[in-house]
Formats: sequence, C-alpha cells, structure tokens
Amino acid sequence: MSDKRSTPPEAEQGRGQEEIAPPPPANMPPRGRLHSSHPPTGHRRTDRRVLVVGSTGRLGVAIAQALVDRGDRVCVTGRDEGRLEALARDLEARSEAAGKHAPVPTIAQNLLEEDAPKRIAKAAIASGGVTDIVLACGPFPRTPIEDLTRDDLEMTLRVHAVAPLLLVNELADELASKRGSVVALTDGGVSRPYPNHVAYLTAKGALQAGMRAMAVEHGPHVRCNVVSLGIVADPEADADPLRTHRLAARSPLGRFGTPTEVVHVVLALLDATWATGEIWGIGR
Repeated sequence: MSDKRSTPPEAEQGRGQEEIAPPPPANMPPRGRLHSSHPPTGHRRTDRRVLVVGSTGRLGVAIAQALVDRGDRVCVTGRDEGRLEALARDLEARSEAAGKHAPVPTIAQNLLEEDAPKRIAKAAIASGGVTDIVLACGPFPRTPIEDLTRDDLEMTLRVHAVAPLLLVNELADELASKRGSVVALTDGGVSRPYPNHVAYLTAKGALQAGMRAMAVEHGPHVRCNVVSLGIVADPEADADPLRTHRLAARSPLGRFGTPTEVVHVVLALLDATWATGEIWGIGR
C-alpha cells in the first residue's frame, strides 16, 4: 500500500490552472518599470509649476494663492489682462514674503477663440514649462429651458469642455515629460441636476467624461482627475435669499462650501501619485 497522501481534486485543479496561465501581453510594461517612472507615493514634488486656467475667478485665485504659499510656482491665464496682472503682483508678493522670489507669468487669452488652447500652451512652455494644470474655468451662465439656444450650448461647451480638453492635449507631451497631472473642477449638478442651467451642466458633464478619457489616453505618465463640487457660492442669492436656504439643504452637511475647502482637495489630487481618472465629489 502506498503512503502517498492524496491531493484534493480542487487543489489539483488550482495547480493545473497556475501551470497553464497565459503570459501577460507583450506590450504590457513590467510592474517595476511602471512604478519607478513616478515620484514615490507620499512625497510632494518640489519642482512643481502649475498652469491655473480661469485663475481670476474666486476659486482660481484661491488655488493659485495656495500653490504659491506652499512653495509651488504658477503661471496664470484668463481673459482679463488687468485682473491677471493684479493677481500676478499679489502672488509675487506672497512668494517674496516666503523667501521664494518666484515671478508669475500671465497669459491673457479668451477660451472662446479657436486658437486659444494652442497659444496658451505655447506661452506656458516658453515661460518656463508646466508640470501640472488646474482647470478652474468659472463662467456660470443661467439658461432657462424655455430660452435655451444653440449659441448657449455651443459657447458654454467651448469654454468649459472643448477648449480645456484641447489645452490638455496640447500640453500632454510637456506633462508626460514631467510626470505631471491635471485637475479639473466640475459640478455636482452633473449627476444631480438643478434647474435653469442646462448649458452649464451639459458642458461640465462633457469635461468630466473627457477628463476620464484623457486619463486613459495619456496614462501612465499624465494623471487626470476631477473635483465635482457642491455649491461654494450662490450667484443668485441676492435676488432670492430663500434660495440659499433651499440649496444648502440639498447638501448632507447643510451648508455651502468655502474656497479653502476646494483648495484642500485640489492640492491633494495634485499630490496623489496613484490616482487617475477619479471623480472626487465634495459637498454634494
């Protein structure tokens, strides 16, 4: 009688599966090589230079200020040259106070113009290069459904989705060479719509989908993430004070957010070296 121990059938089955497992696809990079191409998780890079798009809006200003305050360099772009110059002076003063003495380039461009993405990309590279982009484009047009026009949709899509996505694509090689990232601000109304803003919510939805697609197209060396915002400020509060209370009640926290709270998440995603294609919802 043999003293050989019997092996359960399921174990034999598992062993056989291991032996015949197919090799990984030939075009798949080794795990070690892919991991080593990125900064180590948990280490904030010290060479960051961020292009802030829509930098003269309230959130854009707060983001640019926070970046400078923590020692990052910024390049700011927007439509209004005067406001851009004023912002640049403020940011340079903050940098001086921190002992950094970093100049702040400005790029005055209107995203409604067809060649704006190319011009912004060219100017940003010429001014010293870009490691990251923050898309904080902020126009918030009210479009009651009975008055909605083709122009409303096309113009809002161009500002909030078409131009930003083209800009990311123009700078993709630059970002890839720096192992950079993109963070875009969208709106919680994309998944939980509110009235009178069909054009805006449609455009933000397009940007959100486009960013997730960009994460696939430009990975692994460029990370693309989204911050989906609840309400930070109600632009119609003066006309309808009760509206503020109604809208605040939509949030589980029962209040609007602050620019500082938005900044916290944007900075976290810039530093999150193992996050891409993500939608981080706050205040929704």
